[in-house]
Amino acid sequence: MSIKNKLDPRVVRTRLMLRDALIALIGEQGYEKITVQDIANRAALNRATFYLHYRDKQDLMEQSMDDTLKELVDGLRPLFEDASEFRFDGGKPHPTFVWLFEEIARHAQFYRVVLGEQRMPYFTRGLTDVITGFVTKGVGTIAPEERQLAVPREMLVSYVVSAILGVILWWLQSGMPYTASYMAEKLMRLATRGPYVDDPFTGAKE
Repeated sequence: MSIKNKLDPRVVRTRLMLRDALIALIGEQGYEKITVQDIANRAALNRATFYLHYRDKQDLMEQSMDDTLKELVDGLRPLFEDASEFRFDGGKPHPTFVWLFEEIARHAQFYRVVLGEQRMPYFTRGLTDVITGFVTKGVGTIAPEERQLAVPREMLVSYVVSAILGVILWWLQSGMPYTASYMAEKLMRLATRGPYVDDPFTGAKE
């Protein structure tokens, strides 16, 4: 999770320490009760150092969420563009699915806190927008014409995005019992072919 790559490495390190301290404290006692002094103490820094980088804890929280969302977009976009010839019926997860779950696994505490334990609506909306953008592109690749869809395009996109967010939250809250690659593979299966091995109505193999 990068914080402005062009910054001095010492600045980046300090900001990461402050962000990690904030997330840990939110998980322990909730956002409202935390003070700047609490954050500085947890990061083993002083208040003066904190104020060199952020106005207050809200500024720290907002910048942390913005950095995370930007990194998601920056990581997903080239993967999607490079996989323009990807076969959605090939049984393998799309590279964006794999990278998404790997990124969440790398920063599990952050995602677990802001999506679940101390849900931050600002981040949830931002993540929803990011995933919606890429799902929309994916659906457009699979079914570029409306006649290819059994339901309105917007309904399908909303359904898939909600499923992805729900599965991500379940995975985090369950202690990530499956690997990122397994999650990407199974979510791709759900999104493109459904959850059943056989057709539940005819018994035919998928």
